[in-house]
Amino acid sequence: MNRKNKAGFTLVELMVVAIIVAILAAVAIPLMSGNKRKAYATEAQAGLGTLRTQMSVYKAEKGGYPTVLTAILPATSTELDGTYFKTSDYSLTAGTSSNYTLQARGSTGDVNTLTVTLTDAGVWGGTLIP
Repeated sequence: MNRKNKAGFTLVELMVVAIIVAILAAVAIPLMSGNKRKAYATEAQAGLGTLRTQMSVYKAEKGGYPTVLTAILPATSTELDGTYFKTSDYSLTAGTSSNYTLQARGSTGDVNTLTVTLTDAGVWGGTLIP
């Protein structure tokens, strides 16, 4: 019996590949959603870090922390605008001349209502930190 060499894959080989791809997708999708949350947190932390630096400069110049964010960041500024958080999402709460709490509260899209906080003692908190 003469067999001709046939090019191609058998149905079993194709099914094995399909199963492997499905298993890899099932593992990768949850990992990717975790990475998105880390990206949100990283952007918020970067913005809050910038504000922390500005707070320290203000304290060095004036002898105390500002009690309103507009003292270090003009209301029309877009300096902190990023992919997920805009400058308007950042606020200074519980600010006194000796301490402060900075907050990034998402207002649109995937970060809506999510928050990251930073205190003058360098303590991070909020509902966004992974």
